[in-house]
Amino acid sequence: MIEVTYEGGTYLYQKKEDGPSYWLGSGMRRGSMHPGRNCVAPRCIWTDLQSIAQESGVDPAEFRAKKAEAKPKRSPAKKKSNRPTISIFSEV
Repeated sequence: MIEVTYEGGTYLYQKKEDGPSYWLGSGMRRGSMHPGRNCVAPRCIWTDLQSIAQESGVDPAEFRAKKAEAKPKRSPAKKKSNRPTISIFSEV
């Protein structure tokens, strides 16, 4: 868990493997941007919180989302006609 102090408030970074990650307020409410205990911090300060965490030695890869696994692409099935057809462009 990553802990950052920003404008008098303490924030914790919650990283989830199966869902979105977010910053939570920790401790009592301090300042206009600190949401309070266990509340998600405003998105407008997330970049500031990340830059403070990176300056303190946290790896930037910690904040990147995991890439989804690439699924193999399937080609569409060819449609077959049930009726007999005549080709007018065939060479004789």
